[in-house]
Amino acid sequence: MCQRCQSLIKAIDRYLAKADDDLADELKDEGRAIPQDSVQMVSDMEDGIAAALVSQTNYFIKKIKAQKSVAALMDVFDEIKAGDVYCDEIATVAMEQFKKYIPKMVVDYTAAVDGGIKITAVSKRTTAWIDSWSHELSEIMKLNSHTEIENILKTALENGDSIATVTRTILDSGIRDEYYKARRVAMTEMFRAQNVSKYESSMQTPCITGKKWRHTGIGKPRPNHQDMDGQTVDKGKPFTLIGADGATYYPMYPIDPLLPAGEAINCHCITEDVVDESILGLPVEERQRLRDEALAALDEEWEKEVDEKYRAMVGLPTEE
Repeated sequence: MCQRCQSLIKAIDRYLAKADDDLADELKDEGRAIPQDSVQMVSDMEDGIAAALVSQTNYFIKKIKAQKSVAALMDVFDEIKAGDVYCDEIATVAMEQFKKYIPKMVVDYTAAVDGGIKITAVSKRTTAWIDSWSHELSEIMKLNSHTEIENILKTALENGDSIATVTRTILDSGIRDEYYKARRVAMTEMFRAQNVSKYESSMQTPCITGKKWRHTGIGKPRPNHQDMDGQTVDKGKPFTLIGADGATYYPMYPIDPLLPAGEAINCHCITEDVVDESILGLPVEERQRLRDEALAALDEEWEKEVDEKYRAMVGLPTEE
């Protein structure tokens, strides 16, 4: 390897190491759980998502080059899209990272409030969320990629462009910024995992009775998120957020999946626990018993919701 290449690689490594150190410090200052592990989560998720996006782009380029004209390509594009399985890997990547780090985050958040009780498991609701959101995330990213390419094809058809021109347009467009996209998604999902974990921790920790929305001021502030700063609700109740689109949303925490992308991407908002000191002052055995009961109640409530959804789906009456 040439000396210049070695120097460049070392410079890149130093830059990435500094960026990771800065992120870890930022997470620590925000009061986030397991800062160093969270940086590793971003890195691992970024690598996995980028690899999937690169494979997806290469797949489309190969299929597009095989067509003689844009018109012929449009005739078979639905079939080409159906063969795109590369974003499916994103679900696997996300699920692995969520399963690995969310339990650690829950334990760390709980210990910061009540170090006496032990967290032995996450709730069935959160376990189910990890599975469902991982797959939904992969489908969202697949749809976004398909839409970007379809828009290029429609423009090419209107302009009478050749397949070679379409290929160059795709290669020169933002579609090929796989690592930028992967980094943005990985960062958002790490923050989402943090907030899911904080919520899970609060629901299992007896002394936490409420939650307060906090705008950290990091990044590019969203005025409507700044307006949320200080809003306080019971820990099991949703916040009320007026979106930038004028719609009203009811998230359980910042970056709740029910929020549109514009309210979630690069959001650094957090929640602050409201603690009942009288419960925190109970004997640790009593607090542990209350925690175990809270988890059992969460699981029972989730099972009931799943059963009611199934009954409604098959036309059976729901139980009162």
